Amino acid sequence: MNEIKGIERSILAQESWALAVEGVIALIIGFMILFWPPAVVSIIIVVGAFAFVWGIFALVASITADKGRRWLRILEGVCGIIFGLLILFWPGISTVVILWLIMVWLVVSGIFKIVGGLTLPKGDGSKGLLVVNGVLALIIGVLLLSLPFLEGLLTMAILIAFYAIFSGIMLISLAFVAKSAQGQIAA
Repeated sequence: MNEIKGIERSILAQESWALAVEGVIALIIGFMILFWPPAVVSIIIVVGAFAFVWGIFALVASITADKGRRWLRILEGVCGIIFGLLILFWPGISTVVILWLIMVWLVVSGIFKIVGGLTLPKGDGSKGLLVVNGVLALIIGVLLLSLPFLEGLLTMAILIAFYAIFSGIMLISLAFVAKSAQGQIAA
């Protein structure tokens, strides 16, 4: 019974719709980057739009979030919105600077996802998926930061694409797990 109460309060069970939308957007961005890598500047603008929308979803999701985790979702949303707006308002900024921001964003979002996953209740089946997604974002971000920048632009684009695709699949899976938990609670 305590496990069901914990799942009922789970932030992911309350945000399954946001996770699914984020997952679909991440898949679209990942495939765009993978099949259109020479147009990195255009793709980076799409990534900026994704970060902005992701931030808005995080803020909206914070409304129904568990009180103890609300501040984390608000901070996550504000960071996503700021990052997205930086790209959208200054698309002429050097691609190098924007890619550095993406790398830092991957590291920061990875940390938020790991912390968010670790704070979920013990019986929540989505806990592991969220932590794995965060660890992958953190690894990709650190790996990208360690690459020789100008020599590895195509490699960076491909790594970002694979992360976006994996993240999209993971987020959609999380949405289904969360929705299933909601259905079990209602039954």
